[in-house]
Amino acid sequence: MAKLIFLGTGAALPTSERTNTSLAVLLDADRKGLLIDCGGDGFRSMLRYNVGLDSFSDLFITHAHIDHVGSLPSLLESLRLGGRTAPLHIWGLPQVLEVVHGLIHVFDFELKLDQWSFAVSFSEVKPGEAITLAGIPAHTGGMDHAVPALGLRLDLPDGALAYTSDTQPNPNIAVLGQDARTLITECTFLSAYEAPARSSRHLTAHEAGVLARDCHAERLVLVHGGGAPDDLRTEAGQAFNGQIIVPSDGDSLDI
Repeated sequence: MAKLIFLGTGAALPTSERTNTSLAVLLDADRKGLLIDCGGDGFRSMLRYNVGLDSFSDLFITHAHIDHVGSLPSLLESLRLGGRTAPLHIWGLPQVLEVVHGLIHVFDFELKLDQWSFAVSFSEVKPGEAITLAGIPAHTGGMDHAVPALGLRLDLPDGALAYTSDTQPNPNIAVLGQDARTLITECTFLSAYEAPARSSRHLTAHEAGVLARDCHAERLVLVHGGGAPDDLRTEAGQAFNGQIIVPSDGDSLDI
């Protein structure tokens, strides 16, 4: 069975307890998994939560905001210094890969990828595209955020995992999350702050609950939260009767 590890669960502004949201999907010993996003101090989180340097083959970046891609140069350099040997494949929208290449270019005196102990390659992905990540059938969906962003669905043997990334409500979430065993959504605001949620194109916790209900998801996981866990859980529970999880950094789920 695959395992989901929450390397970070916080919003754009980290706290002393939560770094920026990023996820690791780890498969069995014979298959490598993937990372989703790389904000915060991703390498330190990997070490703290026992994610091996060679345990993932792919990095999927949902969008180009700093809290989702900003630590990429540090992550690559740390993987090199740590002794990684497995190739790494980085996926993202064309606009995301433009930022990725820009970040690498800034440090090209140090990030000499063609001379490293592990190969780094890149693939553009479009909204609505079917791809394969770490051997897992996957689908992307365009989200409605302040910058171009993708949500992701992984069709795992024990049930689908869907992740909205940063977004406000939009029809593509229903496609990604339909009958998912696990639906992960952001919930940057409580419903009392719906106006700033709309202006920044984020979800409220109540809207996350509505989406999980309408998707017929089995369980809802709230990340990128902008409130106390109990408040987020209570608001989402006003619309969704299934299991609601508000994880802390380092928590894990069998998926």
